[in-house]
Amino acid sequence: MGKSPSFGILDDNDCDEVKSSDESTKNLQSDDDDVDDRPGWLPDGWIMEVYLGDDGTIYRYYICPVSGRTFTMKSEVLHYLFSEMDQCFTESKNRAVGSNLTRTHEWLPKGWLVEIRAGGDNMDKMYKFYVYPPNRVRLFSKDDVLLYIKEMKISGFDTDGQCNTSTQENILAILEFNPEGLPQGWVKEVVFRKTHTGRIRRDRHYTDPIKSYVFRTKRSAALYVETGKVTIRAFVQKTSVHEVYSFEKFTHLHESLQKRLNLGRTNQLRTRSSKLQKLSLKEGILSDDQSSSSDGNSDYSDTLQEAGQKKVNHVKATLKGKEVMASTTVKRPRGRPPKRGNARK
Repeated sequence: MGKSPSFGILDDNDCDEVKSSDESTKNLQSDDDDVDDRPGWLPDGWIMEVYLGDDGTIYRYYICPVSGRTFTMKSEVLHYLFSEMDQCFTESKNRAVGSNLTRTHEWLPKGWLVEIRAGGDNMDKMYKFYVYPPNRVRLFSKDDVLLYIKEMKISGFDTDGQCNTSTQENILAILEFNPEGLPQGWVKEVVFRKTHTGRIRRDRHYTDPIKSYVFRTKRSAALYVETGKVTIRAFVQKTSVHEVYSFEKFTHLHESLQKRLNLGRTNQLRTRSSKLQKLSLKEGILSDDQSSSSDGNSDYSDTLQEAGQKKVNHVKATLKGKEVMASTTVKRPRGRPPKRGNARK
Protein backbone atom coordinates (compact mmCIF):
# COMPACT_ATOMS: atom_id res chain seq x y z
CA MET A 1 0.00 0.00 0.00
CA GLY A 2 1.17 3.51 -0.76
CA LYS A 3 1.99 5.91 1.96
CA SER A 4 -0.69 8.41 2.73
CA PRO A 5 0.35 12.08 2.73
CA SER A 6 1.33 13.38 6.11
CA PHE A 7 -0.57 16.24 7.62
CA GLY A 8 0.50 18.49 10.49
CA ILE A 9 -1.30 20.84 12.77
CA LEU A 10 0.10 24.37 13.02
CA ASP A 11 0.21 26.15 16.28
CA ASP A 12 -0.28 29.90 16.80
CA ASN A 13 3.44 30.73 16.34
CA ASP A 14 3.57 28.95 13.01
CA CYS A 15 0.53 30.90 11.83
CA ASP A 16 2.25 34.19 12.69
CA GLU A 17 5.32 33.16 10.66
CA VAL A 18 3.15 32.35 7.65
CA LYS A 19 1.40 35.71 7.88
CA SER A 20 4.68 37.60 8.12
CA SER A 21 6.06 35.76 5.08
CA ASP A 22 2.96 36.66 3.10
CA GLU A 23 3.31 40.31 4.09
CA SER A 24 6.97 40.36 3.06
CA THR A 25 6.14 38.97 -0.39
CA LYS A 26 3.46 41.62 -0.76
CA ASN A 27 5.99 44.33 0.22
CA LEU A 28 8.48 43.00 -2.35
CA GLN A 29 5.81 43.10 -5.03
CA SER A 30 4.90 46.67 -4.08
CA ASP A 31 8.60 47.65 -4.18
CA ASP A 32 8.88 46.21 -7.67
CA ASP A 33 5.87 48.23 -8.72
CA ASP A 34 7.50 51.38 -7.28
CA VAL A 35 10.72 50.68 -9.20
CA ASP A 36 8.90 50.57 -12.50
CA ASP A 37 6.70 53.57 -11.72
CA ARG A 38 7.69 56.84 -13.40
CA PRO A 39 8.44 59.64 -10.90
CA GLY A 40 6.14 62.61 -11.01
CA TRP A 41 8.99 65.18 -11.14
CA LEU A 42 10.39 63.76 -14.40
CA PRO A 43 9.25 65.89 -17.40
CA ASP A 44 7.21 64.41 -20.22
CA GLY A 45 9.26 62.91 -22.99
CA TRP A 46 12.19 61.93 -20.78
CA ILE A 47 13.20 58.26 -20.76
CA MET A 48 13.78 56.35 -17.53
CA GLU A 49 15.71 53.09 -17.60
CA VAL A 50 15.91 50.79 -14.56
CA TYR A 51 18.53 48.05 -14.11
CA LEU A 52 18.97 45.53 -11.30
CA GLY A 53 22.54 44.76 -10.34
CA ASP A 54 23.93 41.36 -9.35
CA ASP A 55 24.02 42.40 -5.71
CA GLY A 56 20.41 43.54 -5.80
CA THR A 57 21.18 47.25 -6.24
CA ILE A 58 18.71 49.19 -8.37
CA TYR A 59 20.16 51.63 -10.93
CA ARG A 60 17.99 54.33 -12.51
CA TYR A 61 19.00 56.37 -15.56
CA TYR A 62 17.19 59.47 -16.85
CA ILE A 63 17.75 60.36 -20.53
CA CYS A 64 16.96 63.75 -22.07
CA PRO A 65 15.14 63.43 -25.42
CA VAL A 66 16.65 66.67 -26.81
CA SER A 67 20.35 66.33 -26.05
CA GLY A 68 20.54 62.60 -25.33
CA ARG A 69 22.42 63.23 -22.08
CA THR A 70 22.04 60.67 -19.30
CA PHE A 71 21.68 61.40 -15.58
CA THR A 72 21.55 59.16 -12.52
CA MET A 73 20.20 61.53 -9.86
CA LYS A 74 17.16 63.73 -9.46
CA SER A 75 19.30 66.72 -8.48
CA GLU A 76 21.29 66.45 -11.71
CA VAL A 77 18.11 66.39 -13.80
CA LEU A 78 16.66 69.43 -12.02
CA HIS A 79 19.93 71.35 -12.36
CA TYR A 80 19.97 70.55 -16.07
CA LEU A 81 16.37 71.71 -16.50
CA PHE A 82 16.88 75.00 -14.63
CA SER A 83 20.04 75.77 -16.62
CA GLU A 84 17.93 75.84 -19.83
CA MET A 85 20.51 73.80 -21.69
CA ASP A 86 17.80 72.26 -23.86
CA GLN A 87 17.29 75.64 -25.49
CA CYS A 88 21.02 75.80 -26.33
CA PHE A 89 20.87 72.35 -27.88
CA THR A 90 17.76 73.20 -29.88
CA GLU A 91 19.18 76.51 -31.09
CA SER A 92 22.51 74.97 -32.08
CA LYS A 93 20.65 72.21 -33.91
CA ASN A 94 18.63 74.78 -35.86
CA ARG A 95 21.80 76.70 -36.70
CA ALA A 96 23.42 73.46 -37.81
CA VAL A 97 20.63 72.93 -40.29
CA GLY A 98 21.18 76.42 -41.67
CA SER A 99 24.98 76.25 -41.88
CA ASN A 100 26.39 75.19 -45.22
CA LEU A 101 29.24 73.02 -43.96
CA THR A 102 27.23 70.90 -41.54
CA ARG A 103 24.25 70.60 -43.86
CA THR A 104 26.33 69.49 -46.83
CA HIS A 105 28.04 66.79 -44.71
CA GLU A 106 25.00 65.25 -43.04
CA TRP A 107 25.53 62.14 -45.18
CA LEU A 108 28.99 61.54 -43.66
CA PRO A 109 28.81 58.60 -41.21
CA LYS A 110 29.91 58.98 -37.62
CA GLY A 111 33.60 58.33 -37.11
CA TRP A 112 34.65 59.75 -40.49
CA LEU A 113 36.84 62.86 -40.66
CA VAL A 114 37.46 65.51 -43.31
CA GLU A 115 41.10 66.10 -44.19
CA ILE A 116 42.23 69.35 -45.86
CA ARG A 117 45.58 69.35 -47.68
CA ALA A 118 47.51 71.95 -49.65
CA GLY A 119 48.48 71.16 -53.23
CA GLY A 120 49.08 72.53 -56.68
CA ASP A 121 52.25 73.52 -58.48
CA ASN A 122 52.74 76.55 -56.23
CA MET A 123 50.84 75.18 -53.21
CA ASP A 124 48.00 77.55 -54.07
CA LYS A 125 45.15 75.02 -53.89
CA MET A 126 43.50 72.99 -51.17
CA TYR A 127 42.08 69.47 -51.51
CA LYS A 128 39.42 67.72 -49.45
CA PHE A 129 39.61 64.03 -48.49
CA TYR A 130 37.37 61.80 -46.38
CA VAL A 131 39.27 59.67 -43.89
CA TYR A 132 38.20 56.71 -41.74
CA PRO A 133 41.06 56.29 -39.21
CA PRO A 134 40.17 52.80 -37.85
CA ASN A 135 40.68 51.21 -41.29
CA ARG A 136 43.14 53.81 -42.63
CA VAL A 137 40.88 54.60 -45.55
CA ARG A 138 41.18 57.84 -47.52
CA LEU A 139 38.66 58.68 -50.25
CA PHE A 140 38.20 61.67 -52.51
CA SER A 141 34.45 62.10 -53.02
CA LYS A 142 31.04 61.46 -51.52
CA ASP A 143 30.28 58.70 -54.04
CA ASP A 144 33.47 56.88 -53.06
CA VAL A 145 32.51 57.00 -49.37
CA LEU A 146 28.98 55.68 -50.00
CA LEU A 147 30.37 52.92 -52.21
CA TYR A 148 32.80 51.89 -49.49
CA ILE A 149 30.04 51.81 -46.86
CA LYS A 150 27.78 49.74 -49.10
CA GLU A 151 30.23 47.29 -50.68
CA MET A 152 33.46 47.83 -48.65
CA LYS A 153 35.17 48.69 -51.92
CA ILE A 154 37.96 51.25 -52.04
CA SER A 155 38.00 53.25 -55.22
CA GLY A 156 41.20 54.94 -56.29
CA PHE A 157 41.53 58.67 -56.81
CA ASP A 158 43.80 60.76 -58.96
CA THR A 159 44.84 64.35 -58.30
CA ASP A 160 47.19 64.47 -61.31
CA GLY A 161 50.13 64.59 -58.95
CA GLN A 162 48.95 67.91 -57.53
CA CYS A 163 48.49 66.73 -53.92
CA ASN A 164 50.78 64.42 -51.98
CA THR A 165 48.93 62.24 -49.44
CA SER A 166 51.95 60.25 -48.23
CA THR A 167 53.21 62.96 -45.89
CA GLN A 168 51.91 65.26 -43.16
CA GLU A 169 53.84 68.27 -44.38
CA ASN A 170 50.91 69.61 -46.45
CA ILE A 171 48.02 68.89 -44.04
CA LEU A 172 46.17 72.11 -43.20
CA ALA A 173 43.34 70.88 -40.98
CA ILE A 174 41.23 67.87 -39.95
CA LEU A 175 37.52 68.40 -39.29
CA GLU A 176 35.11 66.43 -37.14
CA PHE A 177 31.40 67.22 -37.18
CA ASN A 178 29.22 66.93 -34.07
CA PRO A 179 31.98 65.85 -31.63
CA GLU A 180 30.94 63.71 -28.72
CA GLY A 181 29.83 65.61 -25.60
CA LEU A 182 28.78 68.77 -27.49
CA PRO A 183 25.46 69.73 -29.13
CA GLN A 184 24.75 69.04 -32.75
CA GLY A 185 26.23 71.60 -35.10
CA TRP A 186 29.58 72.04 -33.35
CA VAL A 187 32.73 71.54 -35.44
CA LYS A 188 36.07 70.35 -34.14
CA GLU A 189 39.00 71.63 -36.20
CA VAL A 190 42.56 70.37 -35.70
CA VAL A 191 44.86 73.00 -37.21
CA PHE A 192 48.31 71.92 -38.36
CA ARG A 193 51.18 74.40 -38.05
CA LYS A 194 54.93 74.14 -38.46
CA THR A 195 57.15 75.36 -35.65
CA HIS A 196 60.55 77.03 -35.99
CA THR A 197 62.24 73.71 -35.31
CA GLY A 198 60.41 72.06 -38.20
CA ARG A 199 58.02 70.03 -36.05
CA ILE A 200 54.26 69.94 -36.69
CA ARG A 201 52.05 71.51 -34.05
CA ARG A 202 48.37 70.57 -33.70
CA ASP A 203 45.91 73.10 -32.24
CA ARG A 204 42.34 72.02 -31.50
CA HIS A 205 39.49 74.48 -32.07
CA TYR A 206 35.82 73.91 -31.18
CA THR A 207 33.47 76.26 -33.06
CA ASP A 208 30.05 77.20 -31.70
CA PRO A 209 27.38 77.30 -34.44
CA ILE A 210 25.31 79.99 -32.68
CA LYS A 211 27.73 82.86 -31.99
CA SER A 212 30.81 81.49 -33.79
CA TYR A 213 32.89 81.39 -30.60
CA VAL A 214 36.03 79.28 -30.92
CA PHE A 215 37.31 77.42 -27.85
CA ARG A 216 40.73 75.86 -27.53
CA THR A 217 39.67 72.94 -25.31
CA LYS A 218 36.67 70.66 -25.19
CA ARG A 219 36.28 71.35 -21.50
CA SER A 220 35.90 75.11 -22.03
CA ALA A 221 33.40 74.45 -24.84
CA ALA A 222 31.33 72.19 -22.57
CA LEU A 223 31.50 74.83 -19.82
CA TYR A 224 30.14 77.41 -22.26
CA VAL A 225 27.26 75.08 -23.20
CA GLU A 226 26.36 74.46 -19.56
CA THR A 227 26.79 77.93 -18.07
CA GLY A 228 27.16 80.33 -21.01
CA LYS A 229 30.54 81.48 -19.66
CA VAL A 230 33.11 82.44 -22.30
CA THR A 231 36.67 81.70 -21.23
CA ILE A 232 39.53 84.18 -21.63
CA ARG A 233 41.26 82.23 -24.41
CA ALA A 234 38.10 81.98 -26.55
CA PHE A 235 37.94 84.09 -29.71
CA VAL A 236 35.88 84.72 -32.84
CA GLN A 237 37.46 84.00 -36.21
CA LYS A 238 37.19 86.57 -38.96
CA THR A 239 36.35 83.78 -41.40
CA SER A 240 34.55 80.80 -39.87
CA VAL A 241 35.16 77.16 -40.72
CA HIS A 242 31.83 77.08 -42.56
CA GLU A 243 33.12 79.61 -45.06
CA VAL A 244 36.64 78.25 -45.46
CA TYR A 245 35.90 74.56 -46.02
CA SER A 246 32.59 74.67 -47.92
CA PHE A 247 33.89 73.24 -51.21
CA GLU A 248 34.03 69.91 -53.03
CA LYS A 249 37.22 68.08 -54.01
CA PHE A 250 39.52 71.09 -54.49
CA THR A 251 39.55 74.85 -54.81
CA HIS A 252 41.91 77.80 -54.51
CA LEU A 253 43.72 78.14 -51.21
CA HIS A 254 41.93 80.47 -48.81
CA GLU A 255 43.68 83.66 -47.81
CA SER A 256 43.82 82.75 -44.11
CA LEU A 257 45.42 79.40 -44.88
CA GLN A 258 47.80 81.02 -47.32
CA LYS A 259 49.12 83.25 -44.56
CA ARG A 260 49.68 80.17 -42.45
CA LEU A 261 51.75 78.60 -45.20
CA ASN A 262 53.64 81.83 -45.80
CA LEU A 263 54.56 81.87 -42.12
CA GLY A 264 56.27 78.54 -42.49
CA ARG A 265 58.04 79.66 -45.66
CA THR A 266 59.28 82.88 -44.11
CA ASN A 267 60.64 80.95 -41.14
CA GLN A 268 62.52 78.66 -43.48
CA LEU A 269 63.82 81.62 -45.47
CA ARG A 270 64.94 83.32 -42.29
CA THR A 271 66.87 80.28 -41.13
CA ARG A 272 68.45 79.88 -44.55
CA SER A 273 69.42 83.56 -44.73
CA SER A 274 70.93 83.43 -41.24
CA LYS A 275 72.98 80.39 -42.22
CA LEU A 276 74.17 82.16 -45.37
CA GLN A 277 75.14 85.23 -43.36
CA LYS A 278 77.16 83.11 -40.95
CA LEU A 279 78.92 81.35 -43.81
CA SER A 280 79.74 84.65 -45.54
CA LEU A 281 81.04 86.07 -42.26
CA LYS A 282 83.32 83.08 -41.78
CA GLU A 283 84.58 83.34 -45.35
CA GLY A 284 85.30 87.06 -44.84
CA ILE A 285 87.29 86.35 -41.69
CA LEU A 286 89.29 83.65 -43.43
CA SER A 287 90.01 85.92 -46.40
CA ASP A 288 91.17 88.70 -44.07
CA ASP A 289 93.48 86.28 -42.28
CA GLN A 290 94.92 85.04 -45.53
CA SER A 291 95.50 88.57 -46.87
CA SER A 292 97.16 89.68 -43.65
CA SER A 293 99.50 86.66 -43.69
CA SER A 294 100.42 87.32 -47.32
CA ASP A 295 101.63 90.86 -46.56
CA GLY A 296 104.74 89.52 -44.84
CA ASN A 297 106.15 89.05 -41.41
CA SER A 298 107.27 92.67 -41.20
CA ASP A 299 103.76 94.04 -40.74
CA TYR A 300 103.02 91.40 -38.16
CA SER A 301 106.18 92.25 -36.21
CA ASP A 302 105.38 95.97 -36.38
CA THR A 303 101.96 95.39 -34.88
CA LEU A 304 103.50 93.31 -32.11
CA GLN A 305 106.06 96.06 -31.36
CA GLU A 306 103.35 98.70 -31.23
CA ALA A 307 101.28 96.60 -28.85
CA GLY A 308 104.33 95.97 -26.64
CA GLN A 309 105.27 99.65 -26.54
CA LYS A 310 101.73 100.62 -25.54
CA LYS A 311 101.82 98.11 -22.71
CA VAL A 312 105.19 99.42 -21.46
CA ASN A 313 103.98 103.02 -21.50
CA HIS A 314 100.86 102.01 -19.57
CA VAL A 315 102.94 100.29 -16.87
CA LYS A 316 105.26 103.30 -16.55
CA ALA A 317 102.32 105.64 -16.14
CA THR A 318 100.80 103.55 -13.37
CA LEU A 319 104.13 103.30 -11.50
CA LYS A 320 104.72 107.05 -11.76
CA GLY A 321 101.26 107.72 -10.37
CA LYS A 322 101.94 105.46 -7.41
CA GLU A 323 105.23 107.31 -6.69
CA VAL A 324 103.48 110.65 -6.69
CA MET A 325 100.80 109.36 -4.31
CA ALA A 326 103.50 107.94 -2.03
CA SER A 327 105.39 111.26 -1.89
CA THR A 328 102.31 113.25 -1.00
CA THR A 329 101.06 110.82 1.60
CA VAL A 330 101.55 111.83 5.28
CA LYS A 331 102.40 108.96 7.59
CA ARG A 332 100.47 108.99 10.84
CA PRO A 333 101.25 106.98 13.96
CA ARG A 334 99.09 103.97 14.61
CA GLY A 335 97.20 103.29 17.79
CA ARG A 336 95.87 105.64 20.44
CA PRO A 337 97.81 108.77 21.33
CA PRO A 338 99.55 108.67 24.77
CA LYS A 339 97.72 110.20 27.75
CA ARG A 340 99.07 113.45 29.06
CA GLY A 341 98.71 114.18 32.76
CA ASN A 342 98.02 117.64 34.18
CA ALA A 343 101.19 119.53 35.11
CA ARG A 344 101.50 119.99 38.90
CA LYS A 345 103.11 123.01 40.29
